[in-house]
Amino acid sequence: MNKQDLNWWAGVADVAASGIDHGARKLERVHLGIADETFNLLRQVPVTRPWSDGIRTIHHGISRLSYRSVSLAASGLGGLARRANVTKSCESDIK
Repeated sequence: MNKQDLNWWAGVADVAASGIDHGARKLERVHLGIADETFNLLRQVPVTRPWSDGIRTIHHGISRLSYRSVSLAASGLGGLARRANVTKSCESDIK
């Protein structure tokens, strides 16, 4: 595979990683927003009220950890793809 093909694939990987990163962040917000609607309903029911806040905290913590792990991994892979796409003459310009 020649250098031009490698640069093309590195660019594709960078675009895909960026999309996954931003998609994971948006999905996290949507997921937590939908879950909040359910947890708000559970909070209004006297029987479930004592448990709803604790379970909401656990749910949101696990969800944030999951989505942000995907986002972090995608950011890291995007950084590697950008690094692979740099020519030797430009490497000194990147800090």
